[in-house]
Amino acid sequence: MGLSWLPRRGAQPRPEPWLPGWCQRRSASFWVMMNLSVALAYLGLGCAVGYFFSVFGLFPAPIWLPSGIAATACMLGGRRLVPGIFLGSFVVNALVFGAAPGVAAAVSVGNALGPLAGVMLMRRLRPETGLFTRFSGVMAFILGAVLLHALVTATIGTLALLLLGGLPWHSGSAAWGAWLLCDAGGTFYFTPSLVLWLGLERMPPVPGRGTGSRMLLLDGAVWLATAGLAALVFSVEMPQRLPSAQLVFLLAVPLSWIALRISLRAAYTLLTFICVIASAGTVMGLGPFQSPGAVNPMQSAGMLIVLCGMNILTLMAVVSERREAEWALAEANQSLEHRVAERTEQLRRQAETDSLTGIANRRGFLDRAEAALAAGRGTGQPFALVTFDLDHFKSINDCAGHAGGDAVLRLVTQRCQSLLRGHDLFGRLGGEEFAIVLPGLGRAEALALAERLRQALRGIRPDFTLPGGHLAASFGVALRRPGEGLGSLLLRADSALYIAKRAGRDQVREAVEEGPAAA
Repeated sequence: MGLSWLPRRGAQPRPEPWLPGWCQRRSASFWVMMNLSVALAYLGLGCAVGYFFSVFGLFPAPIWLPSGIAATACMLGGRRLVPGIFLGSFVVNALVFGAAPGVAAAVSVGNALGPLAGVMLMRRLRPETGLFTRFSGVMAFILGAVLLHALVTATIGTLALLLLGGLPWHSGSAAWGAWLLCDAGGTFYFTPSLVLWLGLERMPPVPGRGTGSRMLLLDGAVWLATAGLAALVFSVEMPQRLPSAQLVFLLAVPLSWIALRISLRAAYTLLTFICVIASAGTVMGLGPFQSPGAVNPMQSAGMLIVLCGMNILTLMAVVSERREAEWALAEANQSLEHRVAERTEQLRRQAETDSLTGIANRRGFLDRAEAALAAGRGTGQPFALVTFDLDHFKSINDCAGHAGGDAVLRLVTQRCQSLLRGHDLFGRLGGEEFAIVLPGLGRAEALALAERLRQALRGIRPDFTLPGGHLAASFGVALRRPGEGLGSLLLRADSALYIAKRAGRDQVREAVEEGPAAA
């Protein structure tokens, strides 16, 4: 066969999404060790199974559990682990079954190619994610890893016995059918547990499962009780009058509960345990399927395992699809709520923002100023309010048009923002009138800031000549009095602004502190 199945030195293999992280991008030596491990696992399990069944006169074994090793190895490494399967099968057939080297080699070719072909078909049919969490994935596993796998191994193995092993041709169909059931049963019994324990398929968490000690104890008790009951049922001779052969199928109920309540891995591990003890007990003449009228007790045991396995896989796939649909719907709703909230916030900002200057409009300014005023009550900190109005703004519009007036308003906004603190509140009340909330500033600081703003506005130079040669603005400053509301404070600041205008404009005036505070 050569070493063509190994990755070339220096080559970077493509990541394979079905493989766990611990076997991605591995070297040739890693795959050599993996092949030896597969061969030893196949050999050990094959010797144990073959020896056990041969003791009871069943030779070859009615259920070939090493086929589960082969299917799992192909799911894990594909063609890179085919040599290990071939080696393990060859040694088992030569030592345990005493086959001639040619027959052992031919049978082992089938035992290696069968799971490879089955896994290749399974990968072609399966969904991108969720081999055991989608019904299509379960069907892909059964059609590929179980049925096609068994068909190839049974066909090649039967032909090898007919052509090289001296098997009579009239016995070929019976041998082929027994071989098919033997490998299919072993794969179906054993592979899902290995796949789940090796992490080849990541199962979603069970929603709503508690992590408290009481819940864990309950889950563990159900698992152990089911395992104990199965071990007891298949280790004793059942009373003839008890309809135990029918009652034992009720094991599907706790297995389904475990799959839904704990995990598919826990359920299928338990099912594998039941497979082993059911097969062993039935072969030993024990358990519920042994009765005077029973024609083929092993067939009944196989039906039990297939029923439980199909029930678990199908139920878990259907429930997982529903859970994924519910999660997808919840995510879509959450995303929609997030987009609605973003859009609502965007509309709110638009409703509270002046479209020309980008600062708060009258509504937005008053709402935020009220909130700032309420937050400052009881702190003892001063709270100042400045309003200002551009002087002779109509003449600017008459001279430069409304586009020129808009440009001046934007320049005023930029110049003022450069002098204000980050937490100061700046808004346009309408037209050419602006207001500023100055939390924490006292009388002297507020008047000084208003004067700096007035001087800064005089330095604005638009692209056209301003009437009067420079931009002028009149300012009014008011300091909040104890218990005063925003309406009264704004009214006093406006009164100071009008005083500045009547006094000749382009100046700062302070609100007159007379009379009782407005409530």
